[in-house]
Amino acid sequence: MVGSLQALHDRLRRKAKMDSLSENAQRAEHNTAISPLPFPAMFLPPQELNVVADTKFRLFATTLFSELRRNIGVRAPPNLSAAQRRGFKELRELSQSGVIKISVSDKGGEFVVLSQDLDRAMTRLHLQDQSTYSPSAPEEFTRQYRHLNEVWTETAKLANLPKTVISRLECDLPICPVLYLLVKTHKLPQDGIHVEDPSRFKVRPIISCVGGPTDRIAWLLNLILIQLLRFVPAHLPNTNGFLRILREARLERGNVMESFDVTSLYTNVPRESALQAVLEILSEHHASLNLYGLTIRHIMLLLDESIKCNVFRWSGEYCKQVRGLAMGQRLAPALAIASMSKVEKPVLERWPIIYCRYIDDCFVVCSTQTEMDTCFELPNRQSEPIKFTREKPADNWLAFLNVQIKFSHGIQKTKWYRKPSSKNILVHCSSAHPLKTKTAIVKNLFKTAAAVSSEGDFRAESMEMARHIAQENGYGCNEQPAWRRRRARMEHAQEEERTKVPFCVPFVSDDMSAAIRACLRKADLQDSVRVVEIPPSNLKRQLVRNRLYDRRCQTPSCVICPSGKEGDCMISGVVYLITCQLCGEEYVGETGRPLCIRIKEHLDGLKKSRKSTPLGDHRIQHHVNEGVTVSVMILSREGDISARKTLEALWIAAKNPKVNRKDECVAITRELAPFADLCGFDLHSRYPRGGAGAGVTGENTQTR
Repeated sequence: MVGSLQALHDRLRRKAKMDSLSENAQRAEHNTAISPLPFPAMFLPPQELNVVADTKFRLFATTLFSELRRNIGVRAPPNLSAAQRRGFKELRELSQSGVIKISVSDKGGEFVVLSQDLDRAMTRLHLQDQSTYSPSAPEEFTRQYRHLNEVWTETAKLANLPKTVISRLECDLPICPVLYLLVKTHKLPQDGIHVEDPSRFKVRPIISCVGGPTDRIAWLLNLILIQLLRFVPAHLPNTNGFLRILREARLERGNVMESFDVTSLYTNVPRESALQAVLEILSEHHASLNLYGLTIRHIMLLLDESIKCNVFRWSGEYCKQVRGLAMGQRLAPALAIASMSKVEKPVLERWPIIYCRYIDDCFVVCSTQTEMDTCFELPNRQSEPIKFTREKPADNWLAFLNVQIKFSHGIQKTKWYRKPSSKNILVHCSSAHPLKTKTAIVKNLFKTAAAVSSEGDFRAESMEMARHIAQENGYGCNEQPAWRRRRARMEHAQEEERTKVPFCVPFVSDDMSAAIRACLRKADLQDSVRVVEIPPSNLKRQLVRNRLYDRRCQTPSCVICPSGKEGDCMISGVVYLITCQLCGEEYVGETGRPLCIRIKEHLDGLKKSRKSTPLGDHRIQHHVNEGVTVSVMILSREGDISARKTLEALWIAAKNPKVNRKDECVAITRELAPFADLCGFDLHSRYPRGGAGAGVTGENTQTR
């Protein structure tokens, strides 16, 4: 909460500055800026003081503190029984001890629990496909990401991108992507789940690239690629686009419909073909695209280098994908869609009544069965790796996306469709989520069922299915919910909400959230700030570990992991504590980089006794002729830099570390100082006379 308050203060000052600019200046800044980067900043830019914003924030912080103090003992109610909590604990212990692995299924959404021995056997069998994977080494991974960083830096400078963008999209020490498998539970062997033969399981390989070498650069490239999709003739953005095409089509008696499915699209996409398709679309439509300062040559170079950066790790072994695209890479969906535009071009030239595609699922309507057979054979001859399968209507109904379609006397009928593999899992009614979130979930459930269904019995059937799903998840739905607000009014309200500054708070209860909004109204911030409620971690987040076999310490002579968990040395965005093993004196710091990099800098200063560094100066002052060893512990994790510096200030005020220099003892702002007690920091014992005020300033001094 305290970190969110500091972030809110900075955003309010930023908003006040933007509002003070002229309309033309705002438009110019908006047109030249890249979308807000979803990656943490390494440095905190100083925010200019604003009397109005600062006064309102001070009033809000004061009233919020009073409200939190009044509700100090309130906690989110647990929704697990005592027996369920015991079972949850046992599952975590079995996973941590190496007995089982917990994941989710490919399409159903349910949990999959299998032995780690079976999971390892399945993965080893999958990696034996030499046409897709080949062995690699950590040296190749290092060489690839360093080369990608060099290409990115050089290209971005040529494009005159802002220095802040260049540095934030460059990853100096990326996390190696990891492979994990999702079991296709809807294709389990018929003799049940008691199967130990790994070859009998159908799986979907995922290469998690979060934090990897291409993650940040691919984010920018994807902003450009998603603009190209509207120029792919058969591409469907969503179900609404499909329904619009279906209802506008001129259907006649005897028309034939089928669905085509691409087999393993991502793995079989030819990389050269995908890049060529992107180049052709860019060359034709670049004038109507926002390329964010990059040229077509720059974009193609970065795309090529990002695809070539293909090393991943599994259970300590390094491999690389030599064919197709990795599912889990940001660029994969857009590249696959663009590549398909070349494969399906001969089909579109025959002008079928309907031909549309959502990624790898195609819906086709032709005048005759002969024409349909031709449309199926043509794309299968275009690219050797790309192959299609087909599905015909069953009992005159054909499923596509979340819709079932039926042709009757040249008239199409539709109803809602749920795959048999879907377990219809929603946020349960008893979950610790805001009431408005659960209300919106049920409302959207019924709206979807109604929107995709034809009038009459088909809509009634769909609504009954929605009612059954809602009841399975604990919602009482005796009557169909009514939507009285006008759509235009709702969209206007949603747009207003998007322009407000977000204030993220942990969800405790609806009453607590209402009290926080009341504090905003008292401070006259209700038109500037929106409350974003963060629910507690769900079971999936707490149980599923995709890096189960690869959370390993890669740092030589690591001093971080022995004091915590293996792999802590690669965590970014932390407040940390360094303790001298000879005298016990401490140092508190923060970093947005991987912790091992910052600790390496500290240890270098300690080893060389550099007086310019805090640990080096400590050695000179207290341990001149002694070998000094230290231990490192993570105190807090926080991605936002302003929030992290606030946490650092609180820890410094609470621990009063002797190794920290005076200029490194970040002061706590006067508005946030009272919150220290609520956070469990006993500042009064450190400052018995002036209380926390001894380390408090009236200005925001956290911009070192």
